[in-house]
Amino acid sequence: FSTMRQLQAAEAANKDIETKAAIADAGYKQLTDLSQEILALSITSVVLPDGTEVTNNQHILEWVRNCPTTRMIYIGSSSEYGLLNRAANETDRINPIDIYQATKGAASLLCQGYSRYYKLQIAVARIYSGYGAYERERRLYPTLYRASFKNQPMTLRDGVHDFIYINDFLRGIDMLLAKEWPWGEIVNFGSGQQTTNLEVLEVWNRVVGHDSPIEYVPGYSKHYDTNIWCCDTSHAQSQYGFKTEYNLEDGIRDLIRIKNVK
Repeated sequence: FSTMRQLQAAEAANKDIETKAAIADAGYKQLTDLSQEILALSITSVVLPDGTEVTNNQHILEWVRNCPTTRMIYIGSSSEYGLLNRAANETDRINPIDIYQATKGAASLLCQGYSRYYKLQIAVARIYSGYGAYERERRLYPTLYRASFKNQPMTLRDGVHDFIYINDFLRGIDMLLAKEWPWGEIVNFGSGQQTTNLEVLEVWNRVVGHDSPIEYVPGYSKHYDTNIWCCDTSHAQSQYGFKTEYNLEDGIRDLIRIKNVK
């Protein structure tokens, strides 16, 4: 993602913008017509117990309030919903059970409050378990890649996720931008299907064509992990026409293709 180019463009459009608050670790591929509109996507890489996620987001919101032609999409998280016994939808309340979830949820509430009070085009895009070739190395798919292609042993624990490939998510952002949003809009982005880590491993091995030094250890790695983590996609589909195009095998194949040529 061309984060630095986005920051430079944002500064060129408004010299008073605070760089660190303008686009925090942005995750979108382009900005549209900078003479009229800047799209700010807020994703902080580290969330500290002092509420850094909320503070950075409020700086961006204040800038948007002073530049009301700006449209802003805040990248939220499915974890804001906490534990549910069904697929989560946009009308569910936030129910955090750790600091990360709490600060993401608080930032989403700030976005809704600013949008409704000041009548601003601000939306929250809640991504489920996004994956792709450039995600953090500690996460599941990069770890599987190192096991398969660099022979680095790994341990696989139980887990359930609704995975969405990054290309689908970016396409969803494009579709979101094509319409105006109601004040305080929230949109879930997921596949609508949950997959266990063992099912991921089965698909992964089928794609790479061989077994890897992966040891499966039963049990969840966190005490609050759940066997249900799924996205209700009905709002995204009915209001914005969004539906994923990559199944898990397609996403894994594309991820490996990109990492093999990096």
